[in-house]
Amino acid sequence: MKNIVSTIVLVFVILLSTHAQQVSNYTYKLDNGISIKTDHCWNQVWIQQSFTPMSKDDKGSPLAVNIRALGDLIAGSEYKLTNGGKEVKMQGVVPGKYELNLAFKLSGKPGKLSFSVGNIEIKAGTRTAVSVTLYDYQINISEKQSPSGGLSEYTSSAVRCKAHTSQDVYPGVITFYEKGKHDKAITPDQATGKSKGKIKAGTYDVLMAISISNQTHQVWLDNFQLKPDVSYEVTVNLNAGGIIYTGINKDIKGLSLYQAGTAAKQAGKPERVKNLETISFDNVNIVNPCSPGVYDVLLRNAKETKLEWKKNIAISSGARTEIK
Repeated sequence: MKNIVSTIVLVFVILLSTHAQQVSNYTYKLDNGISIKTDHCWNQVWIQQSFTPMSKDDKGSPLAVNIRALGDLIAGSEYKLTNGGKEVKMQGVVPGKYELNLAFKLSGKPGKLSFSVGNIEIKAGTRTAVSVTLYDYQINISEKQSPSGGLSEYTSSAVRCKAHTSQDVYPGVITFYEKGKHDKAITPDQATGKSKGKIKAGTYDVLMAISISNQTHQVWLDNFQLKPDVSYEVTVNLNAGGIIYTGINKDIKGLSLYQAGTAAKQAGKPERVKNLETISFDNVNIVNPCSPGVYDVLLRNAKETKLEWKKNIAISSGARTEIK
């Protein structure tokens, strides 16, 4: 087993789906028993496997693993190689196909994130290098005593990144459900807004919905135990990058982000194709949050009669990217 922690500036542009390696058993759980599950979110795992020859005198491990996490998410990591569910010692491992099991200590609310990567190949006389890039949201939950007549108090929000400003705070709409049953919402006893209120103490599955542009991110906090006369503040750190237009053309009113390489595939004049957009923004004068990556960005005027491509724009977690 080995510990590796590092940060990354740019994400790999090769997605997981283009590789033979498959990620399975993805589990995100806090030490207080809350299980984190997401839907329509930006979180991803990127895997890249490569091979280099080893000399006969090289006594090192035939497997090298490099782990990178985007933004503020993990405080430590470890991994092990398995075959048929049994751990295999790295030194002297025989050629074949294995599974790489990774576990991460969380840097926010104490907990653990883990997953497995299949089809890790060890070849004779060859070193296998596996690069793992992890991107997910950081969950922070603070609690304090707060007399509320036996009820539990709650408030929620989301931020673009750890070093956020006031404009980077997004409301998180909270909905409560009976544990294990998501078909009927439970009405809070005292709702003072969509993101805060009071409810009877108990154990719930809690849905936090975060609206960004035309997207709604759904973060589930299952098995959330709310104690009486305790106030809970739930903050989701999106670990996102930010993009803003700072050019002198006052006619620019919108930004549309596409997968890098999209502009090169268009023949003739730039054209907006909404079903290919990763995300779009209609307010170009603020730092808009988006998933880290490399994009082709389409600049739009109000009537979309004038369009201009900005190619290969890199957006990093926690950083501001300016388009001019």
